[in-house]
Amino acid sequence: MEERRIWILPEFLASQIAAGEVVQRPESVVKELVENALDAQAATVAVTVHGAGKRLVHVVDDGCGMSRADVELCIRRHATSKVRTLEDLHRICTLGFRGEALASIAAVSQLEIRTRRPEDAIGWRLLAEPETEPRIEPWAGDKGTQVLVRNLFYNVPARRKFLRSDLTEFRLIADTMTRFVLGHLGVRFLLSDERALLFDVPPGTLTERFAALFGEELAQRMLPVEAEYEGFRVWGLIGHPECARPSRTQQFWFVNRRWVYHKGLSHAVYTAYEQLLESGMYPVFVLHLEVDPERVDVNVHPQKHEVKFDDERQAFAAVLRAVSEALGRHHLAPTVALAQDPVVVERLGQGESLVVNRLTGEVLAPEQIPSRRWTGQGVGHRTPGTSPRESPLFSVGVPAVFTELEQPVRCWQLHNTYIFWETPEGVRIVDQHVAHERVLYERFRRQWDAGERLPQRLLLPLALRLEPSTYALLEEFAELLTRLGFELEWETGREVRLAAVPAALPAGQEERVVTELLAALHEYRQLPRRTSVEEHLLATLACKAAIKAGQPLSEHEIRQLLRELQQCTLPFVCPHGRPVVIELTREELDRLFERR
Repeated sequence: MEERRIWILPEFLASQIAAGEVVQRPESVVKELVENALDAQAATVAVTVHGAGKRLVHVVDDGCGMSRADVELCIRRHATSKVRTLEDLHRICTLGFRGEALASIAAVSQLEIRTRRPEDAIGWRLLAEPETEPRIEPWAGDKGTQVLVRNLFYNVPARRKFLRSDLTEFRLIADTMTRFVLGHLGVRFLLSDERALLFDVPPGTLTERFAALFGEELAQRMLPVEAEYEGFRVWGLIGHPECARPSRTQQFWFVNRRWVYHKGLSHAVYTAYEQLLESGMYPVFVLHLEVDPERVDVNVHPQKHEVKFDDERQAFAAVLRAVSEALGRHHLAPTVALAQDPVVVERLGQGESLVVNRLTGEVLAPEQIPSRRWTGQGVGHRTPGTSPRESPLFSVGVPAVFTELEQPVRCWQLHNTYIFWETPEGVRIVDQHVAHERVLYERFRRQWDAGERLPQRLLLPLALRLEPSTYALLEEFAELLTRLGFELEWETGREVRLAAVPAALPAGQEERVVTELLAALHEYRQLPRRTSVEEHLLATLACKAAIKAGQPLSEHEIRQLLRELQQCTLPFVCPHGRPVVIELTREELDRLFERR
């Protein structure tokens, strides 16, 4: 008889393998049990852990409880109260639905469940261990359910060995509980370990809960978001650009109250913040997206951390619109008005022009290009050659911080760097370099969109001798530089003659600016591309051409700069995200002189 090489795994071994997909660490246990409590309509959920959840995870809720028949079935694989038909699977409204959590936990721990329904006089207690028959006995206790998970992975030492330190594992549990607090505003949550109660957060608004978790000071810098687009409702809080962090740790996405990780939705937020943040900084946000359950697939990842939408494009557009409008209401960015046409931006390279759908990243064929194109800074719909203020789809008025300048008011310069003017509330300060950088960037942007070239010819062409890699880089981006107003004459070898430069470029700085532009282009090829290459180039040129710190300005020049800044679409930050204007109120100044 031929030797057999395929066999059926024993049930206990198959259960342990399946458990590895659902229960990866103590945090996974907490997540699954709290989700079950929320699906049971609990108003209060209390979580206690010992040994960072390795020795004990104890979850108590005041939900609907279970009958004896339900207790018998609940730890079997694929036993669930949430999905019965294929139609239910297409319209999932609960956090759990696969019927794997309790079975997986029971396969790798010593499990105890205590439960009672409100209508029952007595409840039930289940005790289960791997490879043994579970015991069920009567239990007298409060309505709701308690689940105690002891000695996680005690029968799978290899898995237990790869757990992290207690501090790390507990931090992951705290992170998960934080998400529940921000995702389910009507539920009271408690978290404690064997030493102390870490938090007890009662029901409240999103702002109140954010303040309870991250502090009142940061909560006061959060901006409300509320918008609806094509069946997608987006609401929540976004941070003022000044609150940006060097990591993404304070970013939370919820889809139908389920915490998810979704690159596309986060990218929509980053697009709305484009040019408001310095490189390497990330916005703070807590955003909820609500959509018909039939339009979202949550059955994508074993941990249910990822989702897919029936129309990723519309989801992206809804988030971009909501966040941009919230920033626009606070004069931090132009308000977006989305059209039915695809959003496209122009990208050039190797002498060719491409039209790219900004929502999806796909390159559009000529027949797909709409008659009106999306151009500019990526947050507006206008025809080429028109400024944002001329477009009826932009709703940006004169920023409030500049209204005093409509009246005669004294302005002065400090250290030939900062421009001051007095206001009824205090004093406002403008950094002259970053202000001029913003003015020049928007001027260059308008010229670029309109296809204008304003070169200034040099009396004597400037010879540039370049190393091979830099020469190749210049060849690659020659058309971009030409559109900016540079005129290049190619000589033999690796020599290039610079015959003309943009009119705004300071005299005598031509070679330095070209060198720095080439360095910026080289950097663009090496870094994650959050902006298009032309925007990167325009921002760099504006920075190099702007007046510098230490340069004295006459009163007429100061007022002219402020008038031009007032007309900008985004007057509060330079193209690289640095603040242009700050305000010190009288109260803030008084506090500086208070007795310590």
